[in-house]
Amino acid sequence: MTIPNSVFKKRIKQTIEQSQEEKLSGLVVYSTGSSLGFSSRTHGYCRFLCDWDARTQAAVLILLPKRDPVLLVPGRSPQLFAKETMWFDDIRAIPQDEFGGEIVATLKPILLVGEKIGFIGRSETPAPLYDALRRGLEGVELVEANHIVDKLRIVKDSLAIDFHRRSAEVCDAMFETLKREIRSGKMVYQIQADLEYTAKYAGCEYASTFMSVGSVADRPRYGKKECSQIPKEGDQVLLSLFVLKDGHWGHAIRTGTIGEPSRAQQKAFEIALEMQDAALDQLTPENYLAEVWKASEKVLNKYYPNARDLGWYWLKIGHSLGLDYSDPILSAVFPNPYTMGRKSNAQNAQDGSSIRILPGMLFELHPNIFIPDEATAAIGDMVLATETGHEIMDRFPRELLIL
Repeated sequence: MTIPNSVFKKRIKQTIEQSQEEKLSGLVVYSTGSSLGFSSRTHGYCRFLCDWDARTQAAVLILLPKRDPVLLVPGRSPQLFAKETMWFDDIRAIPQDEFGGEIVATLKPILLVGEKIGFIGRSETPAPLYDALRRGLEGVELVEANHIVDKLRIVKDSLAIDFHRRSAEVCDAMFETLKREIRSGKMVYQIQADLEYTAKYAGCEYASTFMSVGSVADRPRYGKKECSQIPKEGDQVLLSLFVLKDGHWGHAIRTGTIGEPSRAQQKAFEIALEMQDAALDQLTPENYLAEVWKASEKVLNKYYPNARDLGWYWLKIGHSLGLDYSDPILSAVFPNPYTMGRKSNAQNAQDGSSIRILPGMLFELHPNIFIPDEATAAIGDMVLATETGHEIMDRFPRELLIL
């Protein structure tokens, strides 16, 4: 399954038209590659506009009215690949540390003093690149313009939703791998390798996990040094999956026990599941998005009224999902859990109050509770807002896993 070039042409046309309405003479788009995984907040820009993945490096897309796009890639090999896949011809192999100079050489001859250029992706742009633009385009104003593309990405079209379904299917397959391998006698990091192999074999360009295994699954654990133990009877297992397939994110979390759970483990999971169910109940068309996390928080406060002030470990209750792990605009509605206890109720009531839920919005909802020295639970699912409510895209059972 591929996205037709007509879709990208339409997106670029919409982007340029909006930039013109804002009196911008053009746009410079900086994007990192997929290898940064959930750490990147700019990878989705080039994927959205032209489906380019710079993989381990970065790329720059230059958009100008009435001109074909210009794509800067950091070498001959990616240039040749881009020429095989892009519908436009101006694809330049430029060393990454010379991107700034090449952008200046492209724009300076056609810009006048006093004109404005929009810049997208500045948060991850190397300082030398941005400094080169400020020096080389003297008299031209650089304006942050992320919002132009961010707004176009809020609601997913049917094609994007189909791609996300495929990513959700990969998550389901990875959970099946967990069930098969957890009692294999392998060390945890070896099981993580099996999980990531499942995703890579399914065609994912990026796959990673955190996996916490012990008497209490205390926090996210990622690599060999903190995942060298062999799972044993009585252990808790907390697994989070992160996959990127054809540019579209998949993400899911499950909690389980090797053998029968203790009462504390069962209770912690019941609280997390109740938190998620409360959030799902609020995911209805035209409801305020902030009501989703507030409903989950209300459940937590019922059991632990001062939990946010106790210094426990927390993950965010949720975020938007798309071409970036935390897709822009909607993810910001979900507050950082480490600031929630210090906020007044009045401040919390205002957060995200102006954003309403629309069909086609996609979220990862993963309420969680880490009770020190007692039990941990988290459950995370890809949830699509629909005309009538919501749809959970991953299909693995929403239950405490007995492994």
